[in-house]
Amino acid sequence: MPTEPLRLQTARLVLRELRLDDWREARALDTDPEIVRYQSNDVLDEAGTKKYLEGSIKAALELPRTIFDLAITLRGDDRYLGRAGFKIDRPDHREAAVWFQLRRDHWGQGYAAEALRAVLELAFEGAGMHRVYGDCDPRNLHSARLMEKAGMIREAHLRENWWLKGEWCSSFIYAVLEDEWRALKSTSEINTAPRMKHPPTSSADVGTPSPITSAKSNANTGSSE
Repeated sequence: MPTEPLRLQTARLVLRELRLDDWREARALDTDPEIVRYQSNDVLDEAGTKKYLEGSIKAALELPRTIFDLAITLRGDDRYLGRAGFKIDRPDHREAAVWFQLRRDHWGQGYAAEALRAVLELAFEGAGMHRVYGDCDPRNLHSARLMEKAGMIREAHLRENWWLKGEWCSSFIYAVLEDEWRALKSTSEINTAPRMKHPPTSSADVGTPSPITSAKSNANTGSSE
């Protein structure tokens, strides 16, 4: 796994490392009740947004790295539109949890699916994972469909396993194994293969994202999108 700053380029997107100055754009997501509806956190104030970014940036410097929390941007436009990433929560078993989050004004264009595929590619081909899973509320149909579209399989329906925001919530667990991922790629059922770049050479090579938010587990806090 490369230790330089990560930069993944897809057909329309660039996924790059988070920066402290992303906080202004991140406020559009952190203050949107529709986006945080199925996350374990509620809307965040400015201090909460900055604290989250600081935690993710710090986690990216740890060795061995276990948290890969990347900003979603459009090619040709470096502005933060959301996040996608994964956390290696059981390194001995080569297992990671994935998440994704996108500004609501960019939903419905396939960007989140494109970002998720890039993250899965990084998890399997870059970080050597065996299994990657996601957890979403069954009412969050967009996220469930998005994970299915990326080749993930629904493995479980856990009933009322989270007490969140004053109510019992359930979980759909989706996952994909490394051999399944490679089989999907070889049969062209999914279109991925992001190009990995390290420190950006110019602001001209960037991409474009898609709808919704994802799992209940998140980057450095282990709770959030």
